Amino acid sequence: MNELSIAVALVRNRKMSGIRWLARQNANSGHLHFIVGERLEDESFREAAAREVAWELNLDRKRDFIVSNMAQVNLEFIDEIPGYAGEVKVKVSFYNVEIYRRQVHEIIRSDRRNFWVTSEEICRGISVGGRQFDPLLTYLINRSNVIQSWESQSE
Repeated sequence: MNELSIAVALVRNRKMSGIRWLARQNANSGHLHFIVGERLEDESFREAAAREVAWELNLDRKRDFIVSNMAQVNLEFIDEIPGYAGEVKVKVSFYNVEIYRRQVHEIIRSDRRNFWVTSEEICRGISVGGRQFDPLLTYLINRSNVIQSWESQSE
């Protein structure tokens, strides 16, 4: 049986009207995805999330962002999931990530692979601009209910 053991980084931007989440476009598939770290041996899910955020966005772990101390949601289940043949044993943890400093926001904005998306877009699996989300991401978000479609509505 296949196994999937990942940490999903929920990079948030609260400076926009309503919460926005950082999605990145995969160069090969064109799908939008979140930053995901596969947990390495003797590594916590939180460490996997921090490692991948630092690596994918080329940021300093100590100055540029913080990963929440506790996961928002932990899931462990066996199911057939998008992108895998047959049943998969899944362990997934979702961590909120807060970005610091205006310069870091500029770095993120300047990368054409990055998009700030709404909760509704994520839950639907397609952005307003017509970009598809990775089917595995949409499945995990909707199964976990870690993001609700109404969360990005302006207050």
